[in-house]
Amino acid sequence: MHETRANWTDLIAGVGLQIAEVFDQGQEEYAPSASEVFQVTGGAGAQKNIAGKTGSGRLKKFDDGDDIPTGRRFKTYTTQINYNNYGEAVMVTANAIDDRDWSAELDEMKDLSVAANFSMDEAAFQLLNGSFATTTLVNGYEMTWYGDAVPLFSTVHPTVVPGGTTQSNASSTGVKLTHDNIEIGKVALIEQKTDDGLPLAMLGNSTLVTCPQLEKEALEITQSVLQPQNANHALNVYKGNTNLVTSLFLGAANSGSDTRWFMTIVGRNKLVQEVRQAPALNSDTNILNKVITFTVDARWANYSKDWRRNWASKGDLATYSA
Repeated sequence: MHETRANWTDLIAGVGLQIAEVFDQGQEEYAPSASEVFQVTGGAGAQKNIAGKTGSGRLKKFDDGDDIPTGRRFKTYTTQINYNNYGEAVMVTANAIDDRDWSAELDEMKDLSVAANFSMDEAAFQLLNGSFATTTLVNGYEMTWYGDAVPLFSTVHPTVVPGGTTQSNASSTGVKLTHDNIEIGKVALIEQKTDDGLPLAMLGNSTLVTCPQLEKEALEITQSVLQPQNANHALNVYKGNTNLVTSLFLGAANSGSDTRWFMTIVGRNKLVQEVRQAPALNSDTNILNKVITFTVDARWANYSKDWRRNWASKGDLATYSA
């Protein structure tokens, strides 16, 4: 029988309630920051399919007495979303309960609850770490990519519209993060189009996303009053209209990269962490040996519904085409 912390029996003899309190404390100690970049939502069901559509195009001129011209909309690529299970367990023996010697388990339970939130945060940022390939398992977390069969950051995004042309949302030369090069990313965001070739509205400030190794340059670019390293002391046009997010999960020390940098429109991009089940604590008692097993588990999905309103560079000065 599986029990929630609201329904423990006498077999647990108070252990459950204390572990629950420690679990809650751990949940409060680490607050995920994924929402600073990604859309964090709730989900339902076992899986779902996501597809979009283009608009109907531009209005067309017509003469008096003529029928109003008809437009045509196109269905975009379908992306299938599956929720993934993540969790760990802690066991408390009968002797430990009798001897009141389970402080180590309490510490471990607190660590596991912190790890649950930490893992959800880490998983979200794998959408960027894995974004230059189509591999779905990235650093131990399952990603679901947009259904156009190319990387999230690609130089050849296809279109479903007959006669349409491919689009790019990645630097083909791996430009480094500099005050001048950030303009490349901002302009690329502005010039992105729908599948049927219509301009997109940015509808928000752009956000620069980097690893800790690029934070110094990123801070100078986004927060200096004057242009950094410029003898002319020209005004820094990016201050106030370009936000900055730095994540340790994006650095090479955590299986990311020390050179990559990303531009996105937070709240408008289609990079999602969808939580089907928030981290939850459950318990079960083995009637034969009175060993109590506590489990912490969660269920979520990380996916991209579209590549638009995102742009990136590998920052390695190497040719990139994918």
